[in-house]
Amino acid sequence: MGASRVVVAIIVLLVLAAGVYYGFSKRGGSMYTIRAATLQGGISTLDIIEREGLLESRGYGLKVMRLQKTPDIIAALVKNDTDLAVIPAEMAAKLVEEGHDIVIVGVDMLQNQAILVANNSNLTSPEDLQGKLVGAVLPSGTYKLFKAYMKVVYNLTVVEGEKPSPGVITAVNVPPGSILNSLERGDVDAVVIWEPFVSLGLARGDRILVSFQDLWKKAGVEGEPVMLVWVARADFAEKHPDALNAFLSARSEAASMWVANRSLVIGMLMDLYKLPADAANILYNRTVIVQGYLTEDLVKSIRSEWWLAWRGGYLEKDPASIPDSVFYMP
Repeated sequence: MGASRVVVAIIVLLVLAAGVYYGFSKRGGSMYTIRAATLQGGISTLDIIEREGLLESRGYGLKVMRLQKTPDIIAALVKNDTDLAVIPAEMAAKLVEEGHDIVIVGVDMLQNQAILVANNSNLTSPEDLQGKLVGAVLPSGTYKLFKAYMKVVYNLTVVEGEKPSPGVITAVNVPPGSILNSLERGDVDAVVIWEPFVSLGLARGDRILVSFQDLWKKAGVEGEPVMLVWVARADFAEKHPDALNAFLSARSEAASMWVANRSLVIGMLMDLYKLPADAANILYNRTVIVQGYLTEDLVKSIRSEWWLAWRGGYLEKDPASIPDSVFYMP
């Protein structure tokens, strides 16, 4: 190849590289890859963000971490293995309580958990769970909130153990993938679980003893029953505000798509979580996705949920002491 051809080739490569750079810059993004952690088998708007490429269209990459237990998500945040995570609201308060530098950047959905019993069960109220064995994922936020509700609403004590004890509700740890089978076999009298497992149980004939949204109303607290919030490492929010705002924009778009496009969501749930059509439709009807960004009203709702977690013994300190600076509102 002659010298002139080499020069031309170099110029072409430089023009192409500049075009790629300009394309990303024009979208207001960069090649930065945002890391987001979620629970394996736990639905959220992250599913749509990933599936529809909503961050890539904004000029950012996305790396999704699906972890087995909520404590694994917490560990990923603490060790800087992820930039953002979708976690139960009370666990966000726990992180702040333990001195970890995080900010709460959004609310993803309202509480979809429930206490399930077999259809032929003679249990009619959570008060009937005294002296019974309840299956739950003990390291989960759902279980912690269950304990809080039982104490605040019914003044009932929940203990952990392998065999039921009189006068208290006894909880035994069961992995999420086995929890519905444990109810079907009669190993436990009830289970406490979240979506998509609630809808899977309902589709096969189990029934809800009480939903967490009903328990929220019985507790008489202010605001909406927040379940999942998005949190970010404070250093990520400080160093990459454009990336964070792009993520929040993508989440807002995903939430709107969830609400407006039933068929899209049903297809995604069936594909990603291998749900049968009846369970996917039940789940869609039961799930309340929060649209838009964090607001003052949502902050009040989060604080109400924290108050419940404190009264239930999960939080050691009164969460009213958590400053408003922990909430990020672009």
